[in-house]
Amino acid sequence: MRSSPAAARTTGTTGADRRHGVMLRLVGAGVMFTVMADTTATTLAVGVLRYTSAGTGMPLGDLVWLTSAAFIPIAALLATAGRWADLFGRRRVLAVGLVVFVLGAIATVTVDSWSWVLAARAVQGAGAAAIIPASLGLLLGELPESQRRGAIAMWSSASGLGCLLMQAGGGWLAATVGWRSLFVPDVVIGVALLIACFALPPGKRSTAKGVPDVLGAWLLAAGIAVIVLAISKAMAWGMDVVWLALAALALLGGALAQARHHRLPAIDLALWRRPRFVWGWMATWGFGALSYGLLTVQPLYLLHLGYPMLEVAMWLTPTSVAMVVTSYLAGRAVKRIGAYGLIYAGSLLCGGACVLVLMQAGPTVWGLIASVVVGVGVGALAPGTSVATTLSARPHQYASAVGAATMARMVGGAVGVAVVSVVIDHPFMTGPFAGLAGALAMCVAISVLIGALALTKITRMRPDPGDVMIKVPRRMLLELRMTLATVAAEADALLPVETRTPPADTPMDSRTDSRTGASMDPVPRQRAAEPGPLAGTRGPSN
Repeated sequence: MRSSPAAARTTGTTGADRRHGVMLRLVGAGVMFTVMADTTATTLAVGVLRYTSAGTGMPLGDLVWLTSAAFIPIAALLATAGRWADLFGRRRVLAVGLVVFVLGAIATVTVDSWSWVLAARAVQGAGAAAIIPASLGLLLGELPESQRRGAIAMWSSASGLGCLLMQAGGGWLAATVGWRSLFVPDVVIGVALLIACFALPPGKRSTAKGVPDVLGAWLLAAGIAVIVLAISKAMAWGMDVVWLALAALALLGGALAQARHHRLPAIDLALWRRPRFVWGWMATWGFGALSYGLLTVQPLYLLHLGYPMLEVAMWLTPTSVAMVVTSYLAGRAVKRIGAYGLIYAGSLLCGGACVLVLMQAGPTVWGLIASVVVGVGVGALAPGTSVATTLSARPHQYASAVGAATMARMVGGAVGVAVVSVVIDHPFMTGPFAGLAGALAMCVAISVLIGALALTKITRMRPDPGDVMIKVPRRMLLELRMTLATVAAEADALLPVETRTPPADTPMDSRTDSRTGASMDPVPRQRAAEPGPLAGTRGPSN
């Protein structure tokens, strides 16, 4: 028997939606896989340059610019890129970002001068700033609501997988080919993702019309870039960074002023009016500082002890495995314990693991256990912070929310890397591992701050102003019900005794006449209209 054309169309649409869902998940996970693999490659390259002749004796403060050069444009452009993805189409912004990212990776591998390497890393950062919010915004905008938490979990766990594979294979690449080969996977995977973009749906676009706020976007980007620069060079430039801080405040103030008056601002101020988003943004900022700080300390600690790159990779692999597994499980458990429950647990585990490492004199079994616990903690923090920020936004703001939240993570990461490098070069503790121990102590302090923030949010759950649209109709219905009940009681009091509504606790079929014992008719008979307050309101008589 042939199927009807309508059924065939329905089946075809369902199959197309399923294929789109699979491709959306693969591309979204591939983007985070690539970005995290690139970040891990940078931290490994810094360690190689620090402890081998390839670094030519450069101080750690200069070497970490291999990381900061990418973090600055990512942090500066994420919010704007997310906003533009919502306005112009998320697939379009994703494709453009991938082209820029791949070109930057090619330049990083091929150019000779250190200054050009840093410039190429900045180009990669600009591309990453576009693909991160566009990929997750496209993913959440096209999937049904019931599948969004699982998609975020997969998106977050892909970052752990990228870290895992880069740590496992990056040690071999750096040891056999050289530190520049660590960025070759960016080119290969970036090209594959660019080809896959053509199989994606175009994504929903905002219905707002007009020219976007280009001036506000530049002001925001410049302000964030100056902030990160001031933090990174605080020890080297001394009091001169105060002028940078004032300049950054002026630039950010100009961006906010533009956002208040422009029709299509670079900053979506509606997000910042939602307390849930603000809390999630602060937690994400702390998570960035903690995770990237730990990611920098781990290889430096092992390389400082004289371990070769291949053994360093073996020591780091359990951390990434724990991160991948925990991210997946935490994404499934977020409905039960909540996003801030995951954030609190993750910060507690990371802080405890750092304390355990501080108690060891070198790499031991307990140090390996602590490394696994760090992976579990970071694996819990990643989906917890992603859910806390992203799902606090409206559907048309998903890319903007992802951009602003990931900006917080990258700004926090820039702060974490800068603080770690400063503490390692200028230790405030004593002993053979004074700098590294001080860096771990700073990670413990950041863990405590994140945990305190999450615990405060858990114990002081307040209603979100965005939920007023749900509460107002319910309150109106309750008031209407009370009003109707009052009117019914007053009307019943005005009716004759024979026609009043019987008490609710007396069954209609069990009432009898007190004089004759005969059953009374449960349905009152219609009476002729009579003078009174309700006369003429009961309809015509039979």
